[in-house]
Amino acid sequence: GSRVVPRLAAARLASAVPMRLHFHSRGALSNLFVEPQPALPSLGKAEVLLRVRAVGLNFRDVLNVLGEYPGDPGPPGADCAGVVTAVGAAVAHVRPGDAAFGLTHAALAHTARAAAPLLARMPPSLSFEEASTLPIVWSTAHVSLEIAAVRAGQWALLHAAAGGVGLAAVEYARWVGAAAAASVKRPAEHAA
Repeated sequence: GSRVVPRLAAARLASAVPMRLHFHSRGALSNLFVEPQPALPSLGKAEVLLRVRAVGLNFRDVLNVLGEYPGDPGPPGADCAGVVTAVGAAVAHVRPGDAAFGLTHAALAHTARAAAPLLARMPPSLSFEEASTLPIVWSTAHVSLEIAAVRAGQWALLHAAAGGVGLAAVEYARWVGAAAAASVKRPAEHAA
């Protein structure tokens, strides 16, 4: 005799110990669960630890969890933004307390580890959430257009340009001075 509907509500932190989002087997999103984060091994001389503030998820992460990615891609979550908590002896471009973003290992956790060359200090104009969406998307656009040797005065033909990598590729092409011709799937995406 009553109606029940799902509602989202803010959850209280259930534990004071560091946690991570993990799975024991791939195949369904429902296999993901929260568990205490295991202690991380000692920091290498060219590594950085980040207190995770935001993680950018990609289609690769979805394929990973579903078991549809070829080989073993490791734990999901690579794009990350957070606060540096520790640095290895050879790291000079970031320090503890700095806001940083880049590619990390197993970022769906309280703390993530990264190779120092794959991190950069975060510009103050970006939020943690914004910065966490950039690494894979912009790296993919950069490498693709660099391999294609797109230069000023040329045209770049970009497919699926309304998606994350596509939008970055259009902007990157314009940044190097090239004109971009783009395809999109749906008429509603034409304006983008």
